[in-house]
Amino acid sequence: MMLGRISGSVTTKDFAFKAEAKVKKLQYVAVKDFEGKWILSYIDSITNYMNSTLAKAKVIGFRDSRNFLKPLPVPFEPDTPVYSADDELIKLTLGLKDDGLYIGILEGYDIAVNLPPRHLITKHVAILAKSGAGKSYAAGVLLEELAEKNIPVVVIDPHGEYMTMVDENRKENEIQQMKRFSIQPKSYKNKIQIFDAGTQNPIKLDAKLSTEDIFEMLPTHISAGQEGILYSAMKNLASKDYTLRDVIEEVNSVDSNAKRNLSSLLEFLEGTKLFSANPTKPEELVKEGRMTIIDLKEASPDVQQIIVYKVAKELFNARKYGKIPEFFMVFEEAHNFCPERGLGEVASSKLLRVIASEGRKFGVGLCIISQRPAKVDKNVLSQCSTQIILKVTNPNDIRAIMDSVEGIELGTREEIKDLPIGIGMIVGVTEQPLIVDIRIRRSQHGGEAMVKQLEPGKEGAEAIEGITPVYESKLQVYAPRFFEEDIMRTFKSVDDLRFLNYPVWKADGVRIGKDVELLVDGITGEIFFEKDEDVDSSKGIASILELPHDQRRVIVYLAGSGAAGIDKISGNTKMLLSDAQSALKHLVEKKMVIREGEEYALSSSIHLPSETSSMKLSRKIIERDRVGETLDFTVTKDAVKKVAEIWNINILEIKPVYYPYWVITNKKKKYLVNALNNRLEIDKARALKGTL
Repeated sequence: MMLGRISGSVTTKDFAFKAEAKVKKLQYVAVKDFEGKWILSYIDSITNYMNSTLAKAKVIGFRDSRNFLKPLPVPFEPDTPVYSADDELIKLTLGLKDDGLYIGILEGYDIAVNLPPRHLITKHVAILAKSGAGKSYAAGVLLEELAEKNIPVVVIDPHGEYMTMVDENRKENEIQQMKRFSIQPKSYKNKIQIFDAGTQNPIKLDAKLSTEDIFEMLPTHISAGQEGILYSAMKNLASKDYTLRDVIEEVNSVDSNAKRNLSSLLEFLEGTKLFSANPTKPEELVKEGRMTIIDLKEASPDVQQIIVYKVAKELFNARKYGKIPEFFMVFEEAHNFCPERGLGEVASSKLLRVIASEGRKFGVGLCIISQRPAKVDKNVLSQCSTQIILKVTNPNDIRAIMDSVEGIELGTREEIKDLPIGIGMIVGVTEQPLIVDIRIRRSQHGGEAMVKQLEPGKEGAEAIEGITPVYESKLQVYAPRFFEEDIMRTFKSVDDLRFLNYPVWKADGVRIGKDVELLVDGITGEIFFEKDEDVDSSKGIASILELPHDQRRVIVYLAGSGAAGIDKISGNTKMLLSDAQSALKHLVEKKMVIREGEEYALSSSIHLPSETSSMKLSRKIIERDRVGETLDFTVTKDAVKKVAEIWNINILEIKPVYYPYWVITNKKKKYLVNALNNRLEIDKARALKGTL
């Protein structure tokens, strides 16, 4: 079909034509050169004028007799017809094969895009996208294809997203689209084995650690003196079949004060209960036709680092010496395991740099998946010759991608920003970047992009745009009122933005015959309440819990009444005047109450709701799939009951709910923004230092 004729200036790299038929961006077009050969190009931009449409195209080239892609040697003549390219010309020129790892179809065409398995293992892969753009979904598609080809795979899965591959896809809307991709629902249960950091099928690490292993896995750096003690201990144990407990005892036997902190750090390692005299062997993890998923969702970041370092090292060494077959290793949330050097080293950093540079020689393929390319070690990222890039909008992340990919044009920057959800740009498999509609998953997906359905002031939403859920459970949550665009508008300098599910105990009880609700912070033990139609937090709960009953009564009364004289305090709390005087004297000494003339008031160290009715937030709690990051509870239910005693509340039921926050990173400093009122919470961020 003829689309128009070339007009204006023409070069060997691009041309323009007046469209006489409907055209669209990224459409492939064919033009005959002066020798009669068909040359493939694609439409780069389209401009509509009053009475015409002008399309600009970039030249891809043609295949010569040796199947090399050649550029156009001589510009096209003006007025040369431009045709819609047929499938065969597109496949031939782009170098698309009929077999391989079926990742999807060429956008706008029914042409399958297959990635060569050998290319991936020898060249490494990066799957990059902003949160919610479908990177984990695309990774799942790739894993399905590797399973279809019986290629051994080991997946480091920090959030437990890939375990659902044991179930076939049951989503009706996706099943209806499968015909377009010529696939059927399928379970990979018979090809998957799952290890975890918990109790189901725990991964066990070799308890006989080298000195280097211990140095890398300790949660903090140690002094030169402590290094000397450890070297000496390991030397003494060299001829023995030792365990980590033997190392600890050897260190403790040294007569030096420097051993104390070192011994505690070693106790931390042993306390992880990861190490065993009967460890999981590399041969158990890497098997022909098997996929091993290491589920780390129950592990803390420190424990995750230890597991990743030790497992990756054992597997790499086993492959170097031919003990296991060639395999593909996948790292989800790769920025946590090989961060850019300016962001600090972790246990696995050095090792992943080695695997990235040397793995291809030994048949170890590497796949890194990240929503923050700028935070991934640039040396690791640049070693990934194949990149599957989905929608990315952060300028730093786009710059990191552009710097790591060879042969990518500057105009691609805007294309990456404008990619629709589920559409990926694949670079490095062919000479030309491919825009691919990622196919539907055959198996169940454990983490997917969600669409925002809640606008400020509305209730009942079940999802948030741009946050990827982990389907390990449902959460009872307060639906956020402020979203990513609101935060970016309010706080101009933002290097990173993450959504956080903050733990809160929701306690229902009774006080003086009336129903009462108490919301206790699951980390600090303070309480949430309403003040002036806003959400506020208490201050000083821990100090109040240490007070005797009479002093607590005075504190609660002053919170509700404001400043009051001693007679009024005594009468309204029904305390003897002498008891009230004694209570106030002690509270003033503790600086929890201040005296203003003849009246007393709470000091700035204490902040409580004025009445129990304000403890119930007038915000809708909804149930939805877990999205974003989730902090664990550190405050127990028993502690909640003790908080309730301050107001003489009889607790009937305690349930976990989650409060929405945004975590902002600016110049390596982290700030917490309340997603219900869009305000910075400095004190809470300080309390969470080291956790955010």
